[in-house]
Amino acid sequence: MFNSTGNNFGAGVIAFKDVQESNYIVLNAKFTCNPQSAEYQAAEVLEIFVPALSIARSTIAGVVARYKERGTSYGYPYVRDGGTVLKSWVKDANTLCIEKLSCFDDKQEIIIYIQTLYCMLGQGGNASKGKEKRITCVSEDSYLRLDTSYTFCVVFPKWIFYHMMYGSCSWAYRNLDWEAFLDGLPEDVTADVPVIASYNYGNDKLGGITESRLEGGYWMLPKDERGDGFENTGNYVFSFGYLVRDYVEEPVIPGRLRIQEEELDGGRYNKFRGFDLELIPSPAMAACEGSTGIYSASECTFIPQSRPSEIPEFDAYFLDTFHGGQGLSIQLLKMEYRADTAAGSIKITDESGMRNLAFKMYDTTIAITE
Repeated sequence: MFNSTGNNFGAGVIAFKDVQESNYIVLNAKFTCNPQSAEYQAAEVLEIFVPALSIARSTIAGVVARYKERGTSYGYPYVRDGGTVLKSWVKDANTLCIEKLSCFDDKQEIIIYIQTLYCMLGQGGNASKGKEKRITCVSEDSYLRLDTSYTFCVVFPKWIFYHMMYGSCSWAYRNLDWEAFLDGLPEDVTADVPVIASYNYGNDKLGGITESRLEGGYWMLPKDERGDGFENTGNYVFSFGYLVRDYVEEPVIPGRLRIQEEELDGGRYNKFRGFDLELIPSPAMAACEGSTGIYSASECTFIPQSRPSEIPEFDAYFLDTFHGGQGLSIQLLKMEYRADTAAGSIKITDESGMRNLAFKMYDTTIAITE
């Protein structure tokens, strides 16, 4: 993380989250500025001055800018926030540039979101392949549906590319705040991400842009952040961004009794994502975290790809946060770890009688060993 050292358009100090490599950088920032200020009006290009970056220049990339327009009409509130994507580039190691468009000149305030990857051409190779993950939306009574073909993320160790396409919402929830768990999205991503739509009833030259929130694996969109015409056919509501993870690299500890895998396979569509199991032999404690989206099942057996041979067989009971259904929010699960095969096996059983293994787990408990 770092702060800007200045700018030429009258904004305050801008805080950045960053990932910096030899031939690209990922920058995240959100800030406001006033197009009526003398500094803004004098600037031909918006320039942000920063401490030395790892690249000296970049290709053009996009940042999102929006304004708010709210009010009432015939006694009903309306949301006509609008905006567009602006060109942006690294001019030199100390200067980030954003284009200035005249369509914002009459606004009192604009909000700019930098959630962008800047590439430097003519540099060789620290290329690494990310892992594409399809995102499944989990909400109460499944009231919220995202387009599964276009809702995904590409995960790298320190950042992700995120894309969401809205599908539909049950009628009973259309005037409520929305919150859903995005199964498949890393939980260490925290960001305010613009939501972009085709319609903007207040301006026929710009799209409708409001704001959603990603935090702890959840996606939140309050009712007052859904613009007029949000549900209209052909509105094509979507969201995207290159987002820096709150990533802390863990030290390698020899002899650590741990199974950590991106995904445990339980057959067909049964997956235990983000699985992290650790055993402390004395006293016998087990810590486990991860999430699943398995419905209509009371038990499932997962096969890890590998395991430390020192982990003994054990049973343990964990509490988790239950997704879907009505009334029950906490669920009791039994875990049975067995080492009778080379890879071992991990059996999860629902002890709450719900026949439903869609949950998010983060718990520590006593491990019962022989």
